[in-house]
Parts: sequence; structure tokens; C-alpha cells
Amino acid sequence: MKLEVVQGKKGPKDKVVLVTANREPLKIEHLLWILQQWFESEDACYPISEGYEGRAMLLKAIIDIYSGHKIETVLKRYFLKPSRDGYTLNVNHEGGENSHVQKNNNKNQAL
Repeated sequence: MKLEVVQGKKGPKDKVVLVTANREPLKIEHLLWILQQWFESEDACYPISEGYEGRAMLLKAIIDIYSGHKIETVLKRYFLKPSRDGYTLNVNHEGGENSHVQKNNNKNQAL
């Protein structure tokens, strides 16, 4: 798995994490590293000194997901847009013919 930080679109201090994997599992240490990059980027783009919440808003969204709120509800609450490409999830650990399902506009489609 390759994790790479590149320039984001929000401004000169914005960072985006690119993840490249060849069927490698995302490990907790990868997720924590990604979260660290996002928290730092949120602080840089939305500084508390200028009246923004910085990393606190991202943490609140994560806590909402942890607390069982649906992703759609959390996205609306924080004025975020759902992914245009939907969400891809492996539902067959055997890697068979229908091993991936993509969720688009509340419809499941085999890829």
C-alpha cells in the first residue's frame, strides 16, 4: 500500500492523501496516519484563530459515524457532498464474480 500526501485544492496549506493499493488491507496505522494528515490540513485551512473549528469539525463528524449516525445524515450535517462515484465495497471475501458492489444513489450494482 502506498500513502502519498499531495497538494489539495482548498489552498496552499491544504493536503490530500492519495491511497494506492493492490488488494492490500488498510491497517489501523494507515488510518491513523491519514487522520493525522487530515487533522493538520483542517487546522491549516480552517484556523481556530480566524473563528473556524479546524480539526474539531472533522473529529465531530468521525464521532457521529462512531455513534451510529448514517453517513448520509453526517454528510448533510457538515455540508459535505456524497461521492459522485458512490462507495465500493467488497462483499465477497472469496473474490468471486460478484465480489464488489457499488452503491450509487441508493442502488446496489455489481461491478
